[in-house]
Amino acid sequence: MLDLFPGRLKSAREIKSISQRKLGMKLGLSDKAISAYESGRTYPPLDTLLKIAKELDKPISYFLQEDNKEASLISKIDKLTFELKDFSKELEEVRAVLLEELKKECKLPPITPEE
Repeated sequence: MLDLFPGRLKSAREIKSISQRKLGMKLGLSDKAISAYESGRTYPPLDTLLKIAKELDKPISYFLQEDNKEASLISKIDKLTFELKDFSKELEEVRAVLLEELKKECKLPPITPEE
């Protein structure tokens, strides 16, 4: 039952864009403890699991249930959400570069707000 916990913890943490260190600080733990949980070297006590679930906005069952259809779908949605965040970030960077290049090529005067 606990063999799914490490991967689900890491996935939920990444979806929230929280580092191991930041999650550990919020829970009163070290980043090494979070790393140990995510690698499956150790598992949190129940009270810590409750705090983790609350901090990551997940039901405890998300971390503990056997891999069923619902948990699998949640995991896939989490992964897609994480990838979408990365894609959006990349898209914004490309947009900024293109706008800079367009300004250089067109030599347009700077845009000022109308009064």
